[in-house]
Amino acid sequence: MKQKNKIDIQKIKKDVNEKHIKFYDKTLSLLEFILDEYSKELTRADIEFLEMPKNSIATIDFLINSIGRVQKGHRLALGLDNDLPENIEPVINIVEGLCEEKI
Repeated sequence: MKQKNKIDIQKIKKDVNEKHIKFYDKTLSLLEFILDEYSKELTRADIEFLEMPKNSIATIDFLINSIGRVQKGHRLALGLDNDLPENIEPVINIVEGLCEEKI
């Protein structure tokens, strides 16, 4: 009985994770569209850079934060943060008390 429950839980986790990935893919596409259209709108507007309205700055900040959340969710759903990077740095041995004159 425990084996069957374990398999069911693993299948449920896999299904839910796949739904999350699809959700994040769709959300990222929507954010990309919004950012593209908003960028066009900003470039067409006759606004001096230093006089940019606060709501425009808030919108850009919202989009950036949303993209960051989607990235974090994607990384979690895809298990990208579970992979530890391989350490490719050379091993350095430190020798103390070495006298250059005796070498």
